Amino acid sequence: MDIRILDLIATVIEHCEGRGEPRPGHPPAETVRVLATLRRFGREGTPWRSLKATPTQASGSTLRRRLAEWAAINLLQRVHALLVAMLRGDPDLILDSCSVRAKRGGDLTGPNPTDRGKRGTKYHVAVTSDGVPVACAATAANINDTVLFERLFLTAFAVMAKIGTVFADKGGACPAAREAEPEGRRAPSQALPAIRRRASPPQAGPAARLRAGQAALAGRAQQRLAAREQTPGTAL
Repeated sequence: MDIRILDLIATVIEHCEGRGEPRPGHPPAETVRVLATLRRFGREGTPWRSLKATPTQASGSTLRRRLAEWAAINLLQRVHALLVAMLRGDPDLILDSCSVRAKRGGDLTGPNPTDRGKRGTKYHVAVTSDGVPVACAATAANINDTVLFERLFLTAFAVMAKIGTVFADKGGACPAAREAEPEGRRAPSQALPAIRRRASPPQAGPAARLRAGQAALAGRAQQRLAAREQTPGTAL
């Protein structure tokens, strides 16, 4: 990630945080340093106790304290919504999910039906066609996608303000997905759902259509032969 992007995110965080007058004592770590530490923590998986303070990064304890402060005031969600609103890119919305195994268990875990019932967590994600994430949620692996569809759609609409086409697989085939319109709002009424129905069979390929045609011709030929055999004196 470019340092300029980190500077932009840090500026938005400081604006949303709205810090008051400086307090006595050691000044707080710069937000851009905290973000650099967070990027390393998420990319490399370094334990937070092993993160040491450097001229460009903050320590692990500082990162943990700042994340706790931001979570208490729901800051990162507001910053994310503001950054996505600044993009206002492609209005198409894509919803999907993926499951990962939870070897150590936890609250948001459940038997994964696609992994022989092993415990896992499912991540539900909504992104634009440009790949920008606009909404996400974590549930147990046995939670159906239809349960989270309306929540993801409403969250994505609050961020994007305009949705063109909604793409989803058969997991999103529910009444809320078909309507693709929050109650009492008219703005997203132009959203076009492109969701595969559960009852729709897969499209037959050229080989399957050829075999079906050959079977139909063979059936008609057998019917004609049977009709000629029942009529005496008829030449084949």
